[in-house]
Amino acid sequence: MIKDVIINVVGTQGIDGESDTVEFATEGRFGKRDGNYFLSYDEGQLIEGAKVKTNLFINSQSSVILQRKGEITSRMEITKGERSVCFYSTPIGDICIGIYGEKVEIDLDEKGGSVYLGYTIDTDLKLISRNEVKITVREV
Repeated sequence: MIKDVIINVVGTQGIDGESDTVEFATEGRFGKRDGNYFLSYDEGQLIEGAKVKTNLFINSQSSVILQRKGEITSRMEITKGERSVCFYSTPIGDICIGIYGEKVEIDLDEKGGSVYLGYTIDTDLKLISRNEVKITVREV
């Protein structure tokens, strides 16, 4: 079961009392394989002119892998209560970052639903930002 969907993404990034929110809607693909959900969409509209394909692999009630391929490449694993290391590659350089999953809420079924991710990003264990992402999926 793979279907076309409308995806709404609201992301907030903040540090030291300052925050920035990005919101967008796009078309994508949604499905379930081997008991796990996946979501795929083009993120190029956020990064002007860039070709970036984003895939989310939701493999449990507490873990999401967010993978980007294209001009920006990364693989972030966000698991509630755990820290993982991610390599983030952009046209201007590469960086190694830590991702700590503070909150992961998954409410999906075959028709769609939502995924909420709350996580921090650090480099050398120094906090860079606190992030929240809410992704809502609905049938076309």
